[in-house]
Amino acid sequence: MARHILLRTWKGVSSPLPCSSYFVEQADMASRTQIVSTHKPQTAGLAHFMARALKERARAAKKLDAGAVHDLRVALRRCRTMADALGTFDPDKSFPAMRKASKRTFRSLGKLRDTQVMREWVKKLAPAGDQLAACLLESLAQSEGAAKGEAATALEEFDTRKWRRWSRELAERSRRVPPESLVYQHLALARCLEVREAHRFTTRSRSRVSWHRLRIALKRFRYTVENFLPRHHEEWIADLKLLQDLLGDVHDLDVLRAEFRRILRPVESGADESSGAAPNEAEQWYARIDALRKERLSAYRAKMSGSNPIWNVWLAGLPHGPRLEEAVLATLSTWAAYRDPNFDHSRKVTALALELFDGFGAHSLNPIFRDAESRTILQAAALLHDVGRAKKDAGHHKRSFRMISELAPPVGWSEDEIFAAALIARYHRGAEPRLEQKEYAALEPAEQERVAWLAATLRLADGLDSDHRGRIQNVSVQRDRTALTIRAVGYVHDVDSAAMLARKKHLLETLCDCPVVIQPAETRLAARVASMAS
Repeated sequence: MARHILLRTWKGVSSPLPCSSYFVEQADMASRTQIVSTHKPQTAGLAHFMARALKERARAAKKLDAGAVHDLRVALRRCRTMADALGTFDPDKSFPAMRKASKRTFRSLGKLRDTQVMREWVKKLAPAGDQLAACLLESLAQSEGAAKGEAATALEEFDTRKWRRWSRELAERSRRVPPESLVYQHLALARCLEVREAHRFTTRSRSRVSWHRLRIALKRFRYTVENFLPRHHEEWIADLKLLQDLLGDVHDLDVLRAEFRRILRPVESGADESSGAAPNEAEQWYARIDALRKERLSAYRAKMSGSNPIWNVWLAGLPHGPRLEEAVLATLSTWAAYRDPNFDHSRKVTALALELFDGFGAHSLNPIFRDAESRTILQAAALLHDVGRAKKDAGHHKRSFRMISELAPPVGWSEDEIFAAALIARYHRGAEPRLEQKEYAALEPAEQERVAWLAATLRLADGLDSDHRGRIQNVSVQRDRTALTIRAVGYVHDVDSAAMLARKKHLLETLCDCPVVIQPAETRLAARVASMAS
């Protein structure tokens, strides 16, 4: 399968969470991989940092000193980063609403924080009696006063009641996918690859803007690991913090250099007309800043390059190979479970579809049924086929197609694969694939054949659980010269089910060019009696 790098936020519509059994199962799977102390106080997660943001806001409202501003920004950034991460699979509109509501406060605090940090750097680097330092400190004091006024207004307008309500509601939703689950491991992999791409771009361009973007990408990765993968965080925190601190210093020095240039323009112009002393002092300042910046970047490059870069450690601890395929399906399942009002039905259909696929392969119905990639695409299509029911039932198969095809391919999948899954899900009911349909007609002949066979399999599996009760326990496939027989444990033949299955199996019969017969599976007792009679 082709490998994609970025995992963008997936679109969807808000819906209640109907399938708690799926999330219980995810919790059971995660708990088998870690031991969680019930007495350890929570120091991570959305609930913790949303409560922390309220506490730090109250502190900052009293006094906007450097420590209070820094701690509130850290809490808000973690909340915003987690909301962005959870929004990749949870469509609840409160996640983007929370990010939007905190945006003004976060940005105003950012301006104030930059000013305060620059003052600290100037005091640290300035020689005694430096006139340019005094000039800059005076300018920064004025800027800090204006920034404090803007930040104070933003803090006053910060809606604490709404924030508390989001804290309760969103924290509960965030707990449905447990820490260390494959979903979060896959998300961390995507964030890690974003950092790697930003690193590669930055080392080529070397622009100050690209270094800043790399720093933000690294923060997103760190906070994802910190809040969703606690075991990984314990192993990686030292390196992550070191790299973030180094890039943070680079950013601070870049901001300081830009501020010097802004302040020194009129000074340098006046000095050019007189002694030229100010330009010399300015060059000394630029030299100090550049030397520190070079030192930080050298330390960063030493960690990120060489024979064993830190990438190898991070990527080795995240899903790869067969584990990556499991993580992709877990991510798609979670995305679907937040939208599909009856995800238990979709899981049952998935199990039946895979049994049919394996049975067809055993009888060499078509080479497609011996292809592992086709099996994975069918599995994804079956899991996602009813996400279109999130709004209303009519035409939900077409809505499912649109929703799935709009997904950014998860890491490990290509756009062609996600589009194939979308088409197969679209054909689980309604019209069969035809060349008059532009999406289907645009495919290569080989891909048209695969979509048709897998859609036929999904249609039949969906028909076997048409009442959404899960009565069909499993199926087996038999084939002879005259017919393809599907024996289903739990199937009861009646007029209504026969008429419905006649429609559902039509595409498969057309492709097989033979009748498809659905029969109840023989019980052990009936099979023994038949054997004795013969």
